[in-house]
Amino acid sequence: MNDRFFERAGGLAIVSVLVIACLKIISPFLGAMLWGAIIAISTWPLFERLQRRLKGRQGFSAFILTTGLILVFVVPISLLVYSLTEHVASVGGLIKDLTTMTLPQAPAWLVNAPLIGPRIDAFWQHASTDMPTLLESSRPAIKDGTTWLLKQSGSLTLSLFEFLLAIVLAGFLCANGAGANKLLERLICRVAGEPGLELIAIAGQTIRAVSVGVVGTALMQALLSVFGFAIAGIPGAGLLGLFCFILAMLQVGTSLVWIPAAVWLFYHGDTGWAAFTVGWSLFINIADNFVKPYLISQGSGLPIPLIFLGVLGGLLAWGFVGIFVGATLLVVCFTLLKSWLDLEQPVRAVDAGGADHD
Repeated sequence: MNDRFFERAGGLAIVSVLVIACLKIISPFLGAMLWGAIIAISTWPLFERLQRRLKGRQGFSAFILTTGLILVFVVPISLLVYSLTEHVASVGGLIKDLTTMTLPQAPAWLVNAPLIGPRIDAFWQHASTDMPTLLESSRPAIKDGTTWLLKQSGSLTLSLFEFLLAIVLAGFLCANGAGANKLLERLICRVAGEPGLELIAIAGQTIRAVSVGVVGTALMQALLSVFGFAIAGIPGAGLLGLFCFILAMLQVGTSLVWIPAAVWLFYHGDTGWAAFTVGWSLFINIADNFVKPYLISQGSGLPIPLIFLGVLGGLLAWGFVGIFVGATLLVVCFTLLKSWLDLEQPVRAVDAGGADHD
């Protein structure tokens, strides 16, 4: 008996060491692997249609899908990173130009605004009479803002490489999708039995619904941003809208686009349009928090409050990937809870004398 115990304990220890070692080896790539799985699940219907068009050629279909994803996402993100880095480097020259700038008269509607109007008027007058001193006092904040922009640029660069690797991994998963799906089904059956197979379909449906919600919300933000930029007379509104779409997709936020646009308008004396750009962009960003859960709930057929908590809670807990993980986990747990509650409970019959019988 003791020999069997030590044999099992030794075997368990060896398996644990192997698992820990494998996790240590793949830990640098866990993020890309998770993203690759999410991309593969999200694009699987598109891959199946492409495969039918190409008469079942899995490898070639996966290659075309991977190339298309790189052209649609990686190339625009590369242009965005390059543009952001280039413009941040020119902030110093812009500050130097601002020292010689003469502000026009403040708009009457802004000066007469309730509560904040007098303060804005005092700040405006100070900036009109002594711009160099104002800029000098604001230099620490400008430096912090520039540092933040550079960090965002570096973060986007790292995300770009991770996303590129994830797309390549998604291509391999699509090319070997049938085998990967069978392996996953065997694993789920081994752990949770036949009922667990339903959870695979639910998780896949939820991930695809989240993808539709993320892409749809990003497209909405981009189109509304282009509309606002065009009305405000900002040049290159279409290109800026493309940047907004990419940033909204990455959950970085479109502020990296509309804040410089508003500053540009202010620099050229269009203070009213600058204020409009800020207000319009803030409205778009706030609407994102409500439109996204709605679109996801429509695709998954689940209650909006549940999706809302999953999306926002996952985003706060794990970042961008948490949008998918949070919503999927809540949906799976919700399904398990419903299945458990729907199980038939044994009915106890009560006779007239008050005694109960099974």
